[in-house]
Amino acid sequence: MIRFRRIEHRLLTSVGAVVIVGMIALSLSFAVRQEAAAIKHHEQALGMVTDSVAEGLTALMLGRHWSAAPDFANRLTNVPNVVDYRLVRLDGTQAFIDNRTLESVRQRLGKEFEYNPRRAEPVSVFPASSPGLESLRMLGERVFDYREHPGGERTVTVFSPIRGGKDCGKCHEHGAELRGAVTLTASMGEIDRSLRQTWQFTGLVITIALVASISLIYWFAHRTVVTHLSDFRSGLEALAAGDDSVRLQARSRDEVGAMAHSFNYMNQQLLETYTNLRDERNKLNTVILGASSGIVITDATQQIVLVNPAAERLLGRSRDAIVARGFATLLDDPDWMLERMADTTGTGAAKLFERDGRILSVRASTIRNQVGEVIGSTALIRDITEEKRLEERLRAQSVTDTLTGLFNRRHFDGVLTTEFLRWQRYRTPLSVMMIDVDHFKRFNDTHGHECGDHVLAAIGAVLRELGASDVIPCRYGGEELVIVAPGLDEAAATALAEQVRERVAALVIDGLNVTVSIGVAGLPDASAKDGESLLKLADTALYTAKESGRNRVCRTATA
Repeated sequence: MIRFRRIEHRLLTSVGAVVIVGMIALSLSFAVRQEAAAIKHHEQALGMVTDSVAEGLTALMLGRHWSAAPDFANRLTNVPNVVDYRLVRLDGTQAFIDNRTLESVRQRLGKEFEYNPRRAEPVSVFPASSPGLESLRMLGERVFDYREHPGGERTVTVFSPIRGGKDCGKCHEHGAELRGAVTLTASMGEIDRSLRQTWQFTGLVITIALVASISLIYWFAHRTVVTHLSDFRSGLEALAAGDDSVRLQARSRDEVGAMAHSFNYMNQQLLETYTNLRDERNKLNTVILGASSGIVITDATQQIVLVNPAAERLLGRSRDAIVARGFATLLDDPDWMLERMADTTGTGAAKLFERDGRILSVRASTIRNQVGEVIGSTALIRDITEEKRLEERLRAQSVTDTLTGLFNRRHFDGVLTTEFLRWQRYRTPLSVMMIDVDHFKRFNDTHGHECGDHVLAAIGAVLRELGASDVIPCRYGGEELVIVAPGLDEAAATALAEQVRERVAALVIDGLNVTVSIGVAGLPDASAKDGESLLKLADTALYTAKESGRNRVCRTATA
């Protein structure tokens, strides 16, 4: 199959083929009609000649000029293009050259009919089974028989009937309407030459018309279609090469011209869209490259395609090293990364990683389009070391008393409840020590509140320095302090309280000596239904210590 790469060739071939077929069909139809008309005209001429002969012969016979019939039969032998001319009977024998017909007439008319007998013998001009004669006998109408002879010459033989009328019955038998035939064989040479000229002229006309039509089609197609398509192609190629300034010239106001306007409008819209996208891309690149958070992005095949400088700094690797390791091994937990990549909800929480003394918050997810197809993955890496430190400071401040550095009352309430529940479940010893500064009001009134704050701060420092790591010292309120001691029974807690009392008594604050009274209540020695009850028992023991002269430790067993 022939394939044309250029549309003008395909257009010219297809339209030209249609035109060629149409013109050939039209020309052939015209030539065939001309040939049929010429043959029909020739047949009509031959028919008129033979009809006139038959009518003349009938007139001679009715006028009783029988002797002139043979000469009349030979009158057309010298006519041009006439090859043969005969008067034949229905059996194919030639008439008027023998005595058969004359004898038949004499027998009917008797002595009335006289003739001079001929010596000629009957000649069979046509076989009795000749197709022309058979058709004549069957149809009773004029018949044409065409023959082609060796050498290519064609002839036509016309068989025109000789009919008998009512006046012929006197000499011939009744009921035989068809008497014979006038046969005329003519050459088809001139007709064939005329037909060949017609075909040659038709071929010449077809050739000229085809050349003119194809030229016109090519000119019209090239001017109205191909030129515009070439412009479109050049414009698209220039646009694909990055030349967004190309514009097409609208050469007409038809659909092709409208296409040129549409192309120019589309190109303008694309230019504006591209400009906007380029601006947005530049902004996005500025944001990504200048972001303090690390950003790593992959394509649909999970190949890393973007690593910003912050990611290199936070991960401590170059871009090439990060790309070589792959997205799944971006950090030290590939299972978690694969789990995040497989998550279709995108709602997974971030995970904290510690790297080179920094705390990194990593959030990874797979990006999908509207139909759920994976188009890439992304990882956002943030350094939250300072945030965690600040959070820890805030958390500590929220549970720490500013003056003493001990835990505050809110933290104490939560710890006491938690530790009492642990006691109920595991029966682990639990003690509470209630501490009160002796004569604290006198310190404030005599030496000022600043001196009182110094006293509380110094006692807080003593409590923070206790050797028992499990104890939880808190400021309960005012000058009252409390220690929660998980794992210590009442006796052990009393011993620890005694150490506290002695260390406080050894302090000299702003030139002043300070003492404290301490009440101790512990489980399982004491009986308490909740943490608050245990605290009240310690407070009762504290009251006993104060009533007993202060600067001492009392426990519930001695209260």
